[in-house]
Amino acid sequence: MIERVMVPENLAELPPGPELGLLLATIDRAKLNGHDAVTMLQARARQVAYDQAQLLADLVEVAHCPPGDADAPAARVEQVDEFAADEIRMALRLTRRAAEHTLHLAADLLRRLPQVHAALAAGDIDLPRARVLSEGTLALHEETARRLVSQVLETAAGLTPHQLAARLRALVIASDPEAARRRQARSIRHRRLVSETDSEGTATLAGYQLPVERAAIAAARVDALARAAKRAGDGRSLDQLRADTFLDLLEGVGAAAAGVATDARPHSTGGVDLRVPLTTLMGLTDLPGELSGWGPVVAETARQIASRSRKSAWRISVYDRNGRLIHNGPVRRRPKIRDAAFVRSRDQTCRAPGCRVPASHADLDHVRRYVDGGPSTPDNLAVLCRHDHRLKDEGGWRLRQLQPGVFVWHSRLGHQYVVPPEPSVPPD
Repeated sequence: MIERVMVPENLAELPPGPELGLLLATIDRAKLNGHDAVTMLQARARQVAYDQAQLLADLVEVAHCPPGDADAPAARVEQVDEFAADEIRMALRLTRRAAEHTLHLAADLLRRLPQVHAALAAGDIDLPRARVLSEGTLALHEETARRLVSQVLETAAGLTPHQLAARLRALVIASDPEAARRRQARSIRHRRLVSETDSEGTATLAGYQLPVERAAIAAARVDALARAAKRAGDGRSLDQLRADTFLDLLEGVGAAAAGVATDARPHSTGGVDLRVPLTTLMGLTDLPGELSGWGPVVAETARQIASRSRKSAWRISVYDRNGRLIHNGPVRRRPKIRDAAFVRSRDQTCRAPGCRVPASHADLDHVRRYVDGGPSTPDNLAVLCRHDHRLKDEGGWRLRQLQPGVFVWHSRLGHQYVVPPEPSVPPD
């Protein structure tokens, strides 16, 4: 039996800094129970964020130091020259590109987005989220960037970096739809195919800066063909099947290229999900739509998808000005169970914290088990990937739905994690 050590009472609330760093150094992690180990983990993550914020500030200071030896006086230069990152590169054993990229991030956070650097220093966000906020607003004027970042900072800690990037991208599009459309068109003009080998002797073949609506359909078709082969008894993994199907289609060989697979519809949904405001479809506003699994798209793209949806695999979910779902369903056939279709559109992804498995590839599970009397209604249904479905049923975790679309997970170590609804496209 291990003698248990209790964590200090204020550990969960103590802000990062020298005091927290010293306190963490005194804790014997091997003698904590699971609940307290999680509390220590969260506290150390805050401290790491604080240290990363200080490191970024150090990088900027080094970049502004003029040449000098060990006895040189303390001085700073106003402008950073082209060789500023080289001192950082050699001191930290980084590549030149990595040093330049890190220095650019540091300077951007300290000068253009000081509120992001302050949030990092306070342990409210971590470095990956800070990087998302920096890179996601690079195309904006400083005043606009700060305003949009302020709108997402409060909730950033509760989002994965991917979710944060999607939410920020929607705000960026909504802030100036025409500018967003021009940036997208400019990026598409630079679309390209990249092929290269790696150290293992295998190859990477990828398209970059593609039109998102075409990429989504292409990816859904590859996935559907791979799943059809899997259902037919193919022993390869789904990832292997997707890769091989992709190559078969490009080479014009195999069953996929010949159109032999008869069930090539994307799993469960009958199509790819587009969420869009009614005002955008009507041409009254240019608010962005959202493509499930891909993120926000500009209004013009959303309208183009909707206009040809009857002849393609798109499913359209339409929202009113208050963000309420007013229509959902595949455009080629009605769903067998309307409630199931509604819940999949409401939840969008697996409802476990941080999970991004789309509803189309996840289970529709009863929060309160059906065998225990749980009804098959939206207020007792949740989208869960197979892993998190098993986590609830077999892993010792409990799930509750506080209100439609709002879930709380109870961990087996005594912690609670609230998962809010996926954000709808912004109301006008």
